[in-house]
Amino acid sequence: MRKRGGVPVAPPTSGGRSSKPASKPYDFGFTVLASSSARKAASVPASPLGNHPAAAASPRRAVATISNLKELASSRIDTVKRSLDRSHSEILKEFEASNARLSKRLKLQTQACLQLSDEVEEDYKKMSEGMTDNIELMEASYADLIAEAQASASRACKVTIPELAQSLEKAIDGLRCRYKLPLPSA
Repeated sequence: MRKRGGVPVAPPTSGGRSSKPASKPYDFGFTVLASSSARKAASVPASPLGNHPAAAASPRRAVATISNLKELASSRIDTVKRSLDRSHSEILKEFEASNARLSKRLKLQTQACLQLSDEVEEDYKKMSEGMTDNIELMEASYADLIAEAQASASRACKVTIPELAQSLEKAIDGLRCRYKLPLPSA
């Protein structure tokens, strides 16, 4: 911090900590880019904010003025923006690829479901036709059975019962003659 008189004043110490006097006015602990000749000579370390060779290649020095701080902040913000844009585009590509895979899978599963429903429909038609054929056969068999039963009953009513009646009458007449019983008067 600086008083109006222009003499730098160290911040007050608290609880036995040693204070470090400010070496430059407005020293915020940031570093700035070095000159272009030093930048060309320096090696390029990996930057945590992305691939920004100008920011990563230079040795750092302390920020001395507000304008340097603004430039550094602007540079870092631009780097972060580029990194975010790059990350956003990568995420978008991954999302689109995932979406394409999912839509392809959905299309395949939809086709499989349609094919399965077609097969089930064919099986249902076959079963329905088989049941219809069986029902028709059963109806025909029932009609034949009823016709035979009716014919048999009709024959019994028309032929067998009168024959039995005649046979019984003959037997009764035979018994009457044998035991010499008179005929009942009618």
